[in-house]
This record gives sequence, structure tokens and C-alpha cells, in this order.
Amino acid sequence: MEAKWIGKPSPKSMHKGTGWFAELNKAYVYNGEYAAMTREINTRWGKVIHCAVRNTDGTEISWKDKQWIKDSLFGEDRIAIEVFPAKDRLVDAANMYHLWVFPKGFELPFGIHDDDVSERGKNG
Repeated sequence: MEAKWIGKPSPKSMHKGTGWFAELNKAYVYNGEYAAMTREINTRWGKVIHCAVRNTDGTEISWKDKQWIKDSLFGEDRIAIEVFPAKDRLVDAANMYHLWVFPKGFELPFGIHDDDVSERGKNG
């Protein structure tokens, strides 16, 4: 039997934390290996899900595992990005990764594949 993400009490439901952390209204754990918490943010691109994720041993998470986390929590058809901010916007208080998951059907205005928005029409 395959392990699944299991819902847990969120910081918002427990009235814990401040700022964006206190807004995290869903929390999940996976097989004692990963923990993820989410909140929805209204943006000009629609509702974007902010997903804060970490592994339970506090070590780095590989790109492949972040891709799996995104796919298993939000779907293989969703686009997510990880942002590396300007230094003056950096928050580095915990060994946590942040994924920003866009609405279904959203396309980034750039990409590396011929059918990405930025590449369409370049050769004709």
C-alpha cells in the first residue's frame, strides 16, 4: 500500500505564528519524511498556492523530490516555481523551501520548450 499525504492541524487552525506563517491554513505530512503547509494568495494571475515544505531531518530536498511533492500534492498538470529573491527580500529563518503553485491552465511567459509561450512564433 502506497503512503499518502495526511492532513494535520495547520498554524492558522492552532493560532500559531505571525505574518505569512500564521496564514498557512492546510498542513500535511508524508510517511514521516516530509511536511508541507499551504495558503492561497489572490494575485493578478489568479489564486496562487504558497507551499512551504521541508523534510523531517532538516536536510536539502533534491529537485526531483520537489517535483514529486508538487505533483503529488497539486497535480502533474500544475506549474510551480521556486523563487530566489533579491538579498534584501531574503527570509532564511528555517530550512524550508517555498513553491508557488499556479492555477490549472496557467502558462509562464517563458520556458525552454518550443511550445512555451516565449518560444511560439519565433521561427515563422
